[in-house]
Amino acid sequence: MSIDLWLTFVAASTALLLIPGPTVLLVLSYALSQGKRVAIASASGVALGDFIAMSLSLAGLGALVL
Repeated sequence: MSIDLWLTFVAASTALLLIPGPTVLLVLSYALSQGKRVAIASASGVALGDFIAMSLSLAGLGALVL
């Protein structure tokens, strides 16, 4: 992989990570309306769900779904 292609990938990935999606907005709204404890629980649940989805995909379930 050339350095130009890699730098383009890094720039695009960084831009996508900085854009808040629905999950970030959900946690932010819980933090503002319910407080810190609910926001931490919500963020932990999101992280656990992402981890499970990533693990199942790495285990080959993603190929079965396709």
